[in-house]
Amino acid sequence: MDDPTENHRTKPPDWTVQWSRSVGTDATTVGYDRLTRPDGETTGRGWVDRRPSVAVVARYEGQVVFVEEYRPRLRETVLTCPMGGVEGDESLVEAGRRELGEETGFTAGNVELLSEHYPVAWLRSTRGVVFADDLAPGEQRTDDDEFVDVRLVPVEDALDRAREGSQTAWTLLPLLLAREKGLL
Repeated sequence: MDDPTENHRTKPPDWTVQWSRSVGTDATTVGYDRLTRPDGETTGRGWVDRRPSVAVVARYEGQVVFVEEYRPRLRETVLTCPMGGVEGDESLVEAGRRELGEETGFTAGNVELLSEHYPVAWLRSTRGVVFADDLAPGEQRTDDDEFVDVRLVPVEDALDRAREGSQTAWTLLPLLLAREKGLL
C-alpha cells in the first residue's frame, strides 16, 4: 500500500494517450483523449483549452469592488469580482490591473498575485486571483459587448452578498483567498 503522506502529485502519471482529437479557434480548443489507465482499462476524457484568466479582488475605502452583469450562458445576472482573459504576453498581475480598469474604471496602485490554479480538471488553462488596493476611481473602458454595473459592498458584507443569488467561482474563491491572507 502507498504511503498516504507521500506527495503523489510529483509522481508521473502511469496513463498513456491512445489518441487525441480536437477542434478550435485561436481562443478556444475543445478536445477528447482516449486513454489507457494504470490498470490497463481504457477511458475517455474531454477537455477545453483557453487562454489563462484572472479574477480581481479589489478593495476601495473599506469596500469590495464587484461587477454585476447578465451572463447569457447562465441566463442570469450575477455579482462577480472583475475578471477576464490574459492578453498576449501579459502576466496575471498585468491582466488583473487592466481588467479592473476596463470593467470598473478603477486604477490600482498595488496589485499582487494570490493564487494561480486550475479551476476544474477538464479545463487545461489556469486562472489567477489577484488582490488590488490603493485604488483611484475613473471611467469604465468596457468592451463593446460588456454591459457591467459596478457595485461597492462593505468588506464585512462581501461574502454574504456574494452568496446571494447565483454564485460563481469568479467570486467566492477569490474572496476566500483574500480573506485567508488577511486582506479583507
